[in-house]
Amino acid sequence: MAVRGLKNESKFWLVVILVAAMIICGFVFWKTCLLQDEKEKLDNQLNQIQTQIDYEKRQNQAINNEIKYRQTDDYIEDQARDIFGLRDSDETIFKPEEEKTSDKKKNE
Repeated sequence: MAVRGLKNESKFWLVVILVAAMIICGFVFWKTCLLQDEKEKLDNQLNQIQTQIDYEKRQNQAINNEIKYRQTDDYIEDQARDIFGLRDSDETIFKPEEEKTSDKKKNE
């Protein structure tokens, strides 16, 4: 009888160990799923941030190019032409004549 009791006791502990192992495996699987979801969210966030960084780098380059252009003689010349209506000695400026609204009505 002592042998039979020992076999039943070892079966009991085997079942307890198997149940505990299944619980641990279930917990690990659940935690892995949670971590995978978190990883996907962080990857998406990283991609968005990288896209923003690329955009800001392009903006920064455009601003630097504008700063360099504004320090050139071409920019100063363009501004003098636009704002003050200045011209080079070998240029002629043609301005279109503005039609008066009363002249338009007479012609019709």
